[in-house]
Amino acid sequence: MDPVDVATRTASAIGALAELHPQVMLNKIDSTLRGNPGVELATALIELSVDHAVMCSAYPQNGRVIENGILMVNDAPVTETDIGQDQLSPLLSSNVEEIVLGSLKRAGVSEHVHLRGNDDGRSVSDLLPVIIAADAQTDDDLKVLAERLVGAKTTAFVAGSAGVSVALADVLGDSRSGRHSQSRAITPIGRTLIVTASQRTVVDEQIKSLGDQINLGQIEISIDEIIQGLGSASMERIAGLAARERVVVLKIGKLDSSAILADGDLRAMAEMIVRNLGQVVRTVTDATPPDVLVVLGGDTTSGVLSACGVESLELQGELQPGTVSGVPANGSISDKLLITRAGGFGGKNALLELISILEFGHSV
Repeated sequence: MDPVDVATRTASAIGALAELHPQVMLNKIDSTLRGNPGVELATALIELSVDHAVMCSAYPQNGRVIENGILMVNDAPVTETDIGQDQLSPLLSSNVEEIVLGSLKRAGVSEHVHLRGNDDGRSVSDLLPVIIAADAQTDDDLKVLAERLVGAKTTAFVAGSAGVSVALADVLGDSRSGRHSQSRAITPIGRTLIVTASQRTVVDEQIKSLGDQINLGQIEISIDEIIQGLGSASMERIAGLAARERVVVLKIGKLDSSAILADGDLRAMAEMIVRNLGQVVRTVTDATPPDVLVVLGGDTTSGVLSACGVESLELQGELQPGTVSGVPANGSISDKLLITRAGGFGGKNALLELISILEFGHSV
């Protein structure tokens, strides 16, 4: 979404949230700071005349840490990883303050807040609200941050990743003793369809690792084909494979690394890929309903849920860090087990471990 539109929509919604008088107001952001990081948080500070807020996108369990103001992914600056070099959402810097300040400028709100270390020579005597970009390398760091936020005498404002939200839940007293259990039996899983449009190298490694250990049906759809729309022959081939194989992976091929597109064209392409892939999943699952649908990538999940008419989910638990299970309450895949996670999460054996958890109740 255009950053200015993000700010406008946030401004119209934030008052209703404030009326709930929350102890903590959490702005969920991407752990690798893609999108428009800081815009919603800055808008909330401006609209509610709040003094300060904290931002921390660290998620140590999935290799995302902030060290000396630098966003690291698996021990490398984010711009040196395929996440930072993603054509659909590239990052031009690994410096957290540079990333966030750029986002605030694009949204037109940078003159209304201070970002620690990026005040452009302005004095804090103007009493503008301050966003504090915090370092964090471990889960203990996030716990300390959560304790200080919850212990504040006023509403705490924070922008953070799933790692921050987990730390806040722990400190607020929500027991996690049952986080890795499910409300339904997990044995055996039957047919499983794994869907991904992720461009992450680690996803390719995860699929290969899974295929090395089990019989795995795989179909890759090229970018051109998914944009133009699949023909009946291709759809029959995918549906046939889903009917024959117990576990099937449906993935989108790689973008042309040499192509240079404007931001608007990139957004339009991403939206079309997600929408069309969602329709493919709808057709396949209508023809051969899977017992389990695994979707990798937040945008892909959104497209699948939209195409399948899912409006609400009954969440069940966290099978792996950042891997969430639930059951759609409506739509064409209602009552099926749906598992989602970010495309870049997990090591090379993450999918193999997930299938093992589903079949045997524990990882390999």
